[in-house]
Amino acid sequence: MPDEQDKSQQTEEATPKKLEDARKKGQVPTSKEPSTAIAFLVLAGLGVTGIGAWCAGRMMQLMRHYLGASPAELRADAPGMQTLAASLGLDMAGIMLPLVLPMLVFGVLATFIISGPVFSFEPLKPKLEKINPLAGIKRLFSTKGLAEFVKSLLKLVLVSIACGAVLRDLLPAVIASGHVGVREIAALAAGGSMRVAALCALVFFFLAIGDVLYQRWEHAKGLRMSKKEVKDEYKETEGDPQLKSKIRQIQQEQARSRMMADVPKADVIVTNPTHIAVALAYRPEEGGAPRVLAKGRGKVAGKIREIAREHRVPIRENKPLARSLYKSVKVGDEIPAELYEAVAVILAEIFRLRGARQGG
Repeated sequence: MPDEQDKSQQTEEATPKKLEDARKKGQVPTSKEPSTAIAFLVLAGLGVTGIGAWCAGRMMQLMRHYLGASPAELRADAPGMQTLAASLGLDMAGIMLPLVLPMLVFGVLATFIISGPVFSFEPLKPKLEKINPLAGIKRLFSTKGLAEFVKSLLKLVLVSIACGAVLRDLLPAVIASGHVGVREIAALAAGGSMRVAALCALVFFFLAIGDVLYQRWEHAKGLRMSKKEVKDEYKETEGDPQLKSKIRQIQQEQARSRMMADVPKADVIVTNPTHIAVALAYRPEEGGAPRVLAKGRGKVAGKIREIAREHRVPIRENKPLARSLYKSVKVGDEIPAELYEAVAVILAEIFRLRGARQGG
């Protein structure tokens, strides 16, 4: 029951991270049917390409060569048998290579297209569940096991129908084969085999398409996640949203504290007058334009005015200028050129009053 409940809770599609983790473990959708279809297709293509005739001719030559060899050429001692085995193996490899190589190349290509590039030793690691009889029985009667049984049964029925159709068409020729020579019988057998291979290739082609789609669906279903798993993975990769919010709040408070510490260094505070406050400083000896040391609205603006009063920093009301400075200038940046004139008027007054006090 717990397993069923867990499965019922897995309603979310697998995240990219889980798909990538599964791929690293070698868990990808795979199907054997495309390779089988390719094998039958290669066999069916032997007659069309002429490779089949070449293989048959080469096989006949080998049979004549080895069966017609003299006793002197075929020594019965150990070195002679080793030489014979090596020679026969090389000759057979030369015949089978045109058959096996296309199957191997196209089979690997089909697997690559279906599963993509996968390189993992994880499936090779020994696991106790693989040799556990109870787990084996459970897999046998699982949905996947049932699907494999139905697929095997379907292949048996379809291949039997294909073979039966070919044999039915060839039945008159088979009955009459008792009155023909060996070459005609061989040609009849080869032609029938090619037709069976062609039909099987067609059958397995459609089976491969269906099996690939099923395997991908089964793979995606097996990797589904519960909402809790998705949330936990997000916390693991992106961080806990509450923790991130707390860190952001602390960072904002630290930045605000540093900003407030710069208010006493300002030459003037431009206000809205109550909603917005912007602290400006101008250092002619450093060059450049006046710079915003602090800004804020609401309670922050009130705190800036409070600190300014404590340190006797002049406060000037200018609603349009305060709004423009607050919206367009970041803390620590110089004011833009279009605000030079308005700020210069205020700073000129501040510096004039400051000079008058110092002169007095």
